[in-house]
Amino acid sequence: MNAQRLLLDGTITTLPSNIIENILWLLPIEEIVRTSLLSKEWRYNWTKVPKVAFIEDLFHDSMFDESSGENQLPVDQGFEESTSESEMQKMIRRHKFFYAIYQFLLLHQGPIVDFTLSMRSSDATNDCAEIDQILLHLSRKNTVKKLRLSSMCDLPLSIFSFHQLTELYLSDCSICHVPPFNRFRSLTTLCLKDVRMYKKTLMHILSNNPLLKSLTMVTDGCSIILTRNDEYGTINELFQCLPLIEYLSFYVWDIESFGKGVVPRELATSLVHLKFLQLERMCFLENNWFQFLVLIIKSSPNLEKLTLKMMFVDTEDERWLDFDHDLYSATMQACSDIWLEHLIEFEIEEDFNAEHDLEFVKLILAKSPVLKKLRLGVYYKDADLKLLEALLSPPPSSPMVQIFGFRGGKDHPFEIDGVIY
Repeated sequence: MNAQRLLLDGTITTLPSNIIENILWLLPIEEIVRTSLLSKEWRYNWTKVPKVAFIEDLFHDSMFDESSGENQLPVDQGFEESTSESEMQKMIRRHKFFYAIYQFLLLHQGPIVDFTLSMRSSDATNDCAEIDQILLHLSRKNTVKKLRLSSMCDLPLSIFSFHQLTELYLSDCSICHVPPFNRFRSLTTLCLKDVRMYKKTLMHILSNNPLLKSLTMVTDGCSIILTRNDEYGTINELFQCLPLIEYLSFYVWDIESFGKGVVPRELATSLVHLKFLQLERMCFLENNWFQFLVLIIKSSPNLEKLTLKMMFVDTEDERWLDFDHDLYSATMQACSDIWLEHLIEFEIEEDFNAEHDLEFVKLILAKSPVLKKLRLGVYYKDADLKLLEALLSPPPSSPMVQIFGFRGGKDHPFEIDGVIY
């Protein structure tokens, strides 16, 4: 639905201002600005919208006319003579993109509580300076509660200048400094995707936000989320910073950054609030990773969903040669006293060529009396019957469990004699 269609229904002009505001929330930024052309009554409605998203891939050069702004934040328009034509076009478009953001912020009249800035690429030096100006402008209003930033650059210190922030989503960026202070102390959600930062910076953020309920630290590529050049923080110290954590999504190899990967026998604090646990790039051939998984499970008595995204390991990989079967057996034995009385869903993406992986799945089935769904990622042909025979002998502790498999992203139930398990 575009802005023009909104006015076709005559009742919209008589709606309360908060309803109109909610309607504008659902529109792209370009459509929000265009509503100023609908009528005199709508001319300034867009300047009070509290949710703003600037996404470069959706940006149109004509969204703001550069000649229309009298008050402007400064934008560097200088280009080097050696710049190629294609690079020049990118730089001009990026200049217009930032200009549109500046114009919007200068004309905006009400509080902004939700702000998104997403950029596909980056000129690290110039973009960092521009983002710094944008963040400083937003922090002066001190109203932003949800902030999303996606930019391939080093974020400035102004990222820490928000007092009211409760949700922070960062992706494809770096934080290459340790803040001397931490002004956002009310975070309940922190999501870091393909973010590089010092471990000391991460621990500083976590330790100053004891209300944190959701923490995501993952990468899509081969880059690591934490630099490993500082000795600050152990696994126990990490979880002591998360007393209220309910949702945890973690790249399991990042545990190597904490206390040199040494996994304690038990956590100093029980994760009594944790309900959702997702470990990315999990591999049972890495004994300390498996020990970490067991440690978290044993420390989370109220866990409701467990998701393991397994890492494929070639049969010629050195992990097979270095695998300590005795240590693996000892870790499995440490699981014998667990009882996942609240676990409802278990998901594991795996090709199930490794017998010990299947052994762990069977253990979870035996220890989860209220389990309702087991989702298995199967990547080789004719595995369904073999898997079911292995998993159902002995039968799972929950009589209500359904076993679903998926290949190529498509779910389908496994069946034996027409009965769905």
